[in-house]
Amino acid sequence: MKKRKNVRAADVIASSGGRKHHKKRRRFKLDIPPRIVYAFGITAALVIVVIMSFTLFFNVKQADIQGCELYTYDQVLLMSGVNNNTNLLRMNTDVIENRLVKGLPYIEEAKVTKRYPDSIDIELVPAKQKANLDDDGRYIVISSQGIVLETDRKTPVAGLPIIKGFEPENGLNPGDELKSKDNLKAKIVKTLLDSIDKLQFDKIGEIDLTDRTDIVLRYDDRLDIYIGSSYDMEYKLEDMKLVIDKGLISSFKGMLRYTGQDSGIMARSEDAVNSRDEARKKRKANEKDSDKKQTGEDTEQGDTQQVGDDGGEGYDDGQGEYDPAQTDAPVTTASPETTPPPPETTTWAGW
Repeated sequence: MKKRKNVRAADVIASSGGRKHHKKRRRFKLDIPPRIVYAFGITAALVIVVIMSFTLFFNVKQADIQGCELYTYDQVLLMSGVNNNTNLLRMNTDVIENRLVKGLPYIEEAKVTKRYPDSIDIELVPAKQKANLDDDGRYIVISSQGIVLETDRKTPVAGLPIIKGFEPENGLNPGDELKSKDNLKAKIVKTLLDSIDKLQFDKIGEIDLTDRTDIVLRYDDRLDIYIGSSYDMEYKLEDMKLVIDKGLISSFKGMLRYTGQDSGIMARSEDAVNSRDEARKKRKANEKDSDKKQTGEDTEQGDTQQVGDDGGEGYDDGQGEYDPAQTDAPVTTASPETTPPPPETTTWAGW
């Protein structure tokens, strides 16, 4: 066997002329398909474009506002929150619309539309004054949607119905939703005003909600319309309007009362109403006089009554015995006839 020579590194270097030989390193080349490179480049470009779109491009430079002359351009724009830094892509139109309706009391509806690349359209629907709420001698003006438009007015707005017995919550401000100490009354007002609008039931001058189970409307300053509770309110008002338009002469004064779906509507003239009210007053007065007279006689009898030997009530016959014949019976005084002849009434069944 040949012995392996122990070759030293120094000998190798010496034999090669004093130069040290290094091993060549291999270079690895990534073998990436061109389509992936292109896709990556396109994606990066898109990301850059999107970032710039949300920051530099599509910012609002112009706003076109239409539909309301009650507020200035600057007031509407300020309330909307839109400015030069507002980006169309990030803008939420619903939020802006709600902000305008709640922040501007005389705006009932708002519609915001994006117009790319750099403008928006704002269309406003002004709120209409619909009714006055009587608040202990001061007046609150509301819209048909039940939004408070004005508060603490000294006089009601002419031509609008006055709502009594509503009892509004304390601290209502313009732009607030209408609220009452009785939550149902706020809903009744909205439904009632909507029904009046829908039926074109004009000339309603006053609405009394003191008793919400017996709502009263004053029509044309000549008719008191009793519709009962708010149940089926639109149906009742429709029937009432039909009676007024086709069943009564234009000069009729008095009252209309909804008596039920089957029994219909009863009309009673002003003279009949006055006669009835007068008869009721006389009847109550006679009842009071009768009670006073009865009380006086009972007092007089009490002064002359004695207690018999057996403890019973009666007069002493002089012999210490109870005489039932002497006992006073209660006296009843019949009230005179005060009921007038039946008032003139008319009923439309099934209307």
